[in-house]
Amino acid sequence: MPAEPLELATYEVTDVSMGSGVSFDAGRLVVDADTLRALAETEPAIDRAAVHVVRPGESVRVANVLDAVAPSVKPDDPETAFPGALGRLALAGRGRTNRLEGVTVLSSCDLVAADQLEAVDFPAAIVDMAGPGAERSPFGSTTSVVLECTVRDGADAADADRAIRRATLRIARELASATIGAEPERVEVLAHRDRPRDDGLPGVAAILQVGSEGPFLDTFLYGERMEGLVPTALDPCEVLDGALVNGAYEWAGSRNPTAFYQRSALIRELLDSDGERLRFAGLIVALGYLNTAAEKQRSAMLSARLAQMLGADGVVCTTFETGNSHTDTMLTVRACERLGIATSAILTETNGGLTDHVPEADCLISTGNEDELVPPWSPERVIGGAEGLESAPVPTWAYLGANSQTGDATWTAVPA
Repeated sequence: MPAEPLELATYEVTDVSMGSGVSFDAGRLVVDADTLRALAETEPAIDRAAVHVVRPGESVRVANVLDAVAPSVKPDDPETAFPGALGRLALAGRGRTNRLEGVTVLSSCDLVAADQLEAVDFPAAIVDMAGPGAERSPFGSTTSVVLECTVRDGADAADADRAIRRATLRIARELASATIGAEPERVEVLAHRDRPRDDGLPGVAAILQVGSEGPFLDTFLYGERMEGLVPTALDPCEVLDGALVNGAYEWAGSRNPTAFYQRSALIRELLDSDGERLRFAGLIVALGYLNTAAEKQRSAMLSARLAQMLGADGVVCTTFETGNSHTDTMLTVRACERLGIATSAILTETNGGLTDHVPEADCLISTGNEDELVPPWSPERVIGGAEGLESAPVPTWAYLGANSQTGDATWTAVPA
C-alpha cells in the first residue's frame, strides 16, 4: 500500500437552490450564480457566461454539452484540485479529496456559432431532464449546475478550448470547496496494492483508451494533452482523483466525460475486488483513434507487453469513441491474446455493428447501438443554443454518455 492512500470523502447533495454565496449544509447546496459566472469570466477567451441549475423531471434540454465534472476539492490544499489542468501540479491519488454526490457540473458552448468548429465536426450533444431521452444520459437523472459559455469573437481555438475547460473545473472546485470543514456521509480509503503474483488470484489489468487529436478533441493528463503518448501505467487512484480531464467533444453518446474518469465504475470494481476475486494487476492508459496502421499496431503491441510485465492473466479494454478506434481496440485484444492474456473489450455498436473485428475478440461487451432512435420531444426550455432536434427522432449518439465504453453506462445490446 502506498504511504498515503486516497481518502475519498463523499458529501451527498439532496437539494440544490440558487442563493447568495456558495454553501453546503446537511445535504443542501446553495449555488451563487453571480459568483460562479464571475469565476468563469476570469478566462480572457470567454466573452460571457451564465450559470443554471437543472433538475430531473424539468422540461429542459441542455444543448451543445461539452463535459460533465464531479465537483471535487483537496480540502488541505484546494489549489491542487485537478492538478495541472487547473490547480498547481501535484501527484493525484493520495490524501483527502472531498466530492459532492448527486450533482454534476455540465459545460455548454455553441462552438459552431462561435466559428470554432464546423457543424460536421461537432455533432449534436444533449442532456434531457425529462421526456423520452431523459434516461438515455446518466446526467438526466441527477441535478446539474450548467455553465453556459460564449466565446470571445476572434479567440484562438486552443485558447477557447483551454478557457472553457478551466472555467468548468474552477466551478466544480468552488462548489466542492463549500464542504471544507463539514462532516462527510462516508470516507473511503482507496489504494492500489502491490500484491504478490503467486497469491493464487488471477491478475486482471485494465487498458483505458483515450484520444488526443487537437483542440476540442483532446484528453489531458496532469494538464498536458496526450498526443504521442506511449502506453503508460498509472496508479488507478490518480485517475479517480482528477489526473485525467476530458477535452474531446465529438460523438456525445460514446464520449468519456471527466466525471466518468473520476467515478470510473471499472476501476472501482477492480479495486473493490482486489484481494477477493482477483489481483488488480494495474491500469494502462493508451491512445486510440490513431491515424495510421503502424501507429495502431505499435500501441497495441506496447499495451500488451506492459500488461504482461504487470503480471496480467486477463485484461479489460475500453474504447474511445467509435469507428476508427474499433481497430485500435481489436488490435490490442489480438496482441494481448497472442501473449496468452485472456482479453475482453467494451465497445459501442455503430452503423449496425462494429467497424472492425478480429477472431481473437471472442468476449465483447456491447454498450448498445448508438444509432438507435429516441422519439422526438419539445422541451419548454433549451439551454446552450437550439439543436434543431425537436421535430425528429433523436439518435442515441446525441445523448451525453449514453453508450459509455468505460463501464459507466447502463445501456447494452442483447441478442434478439
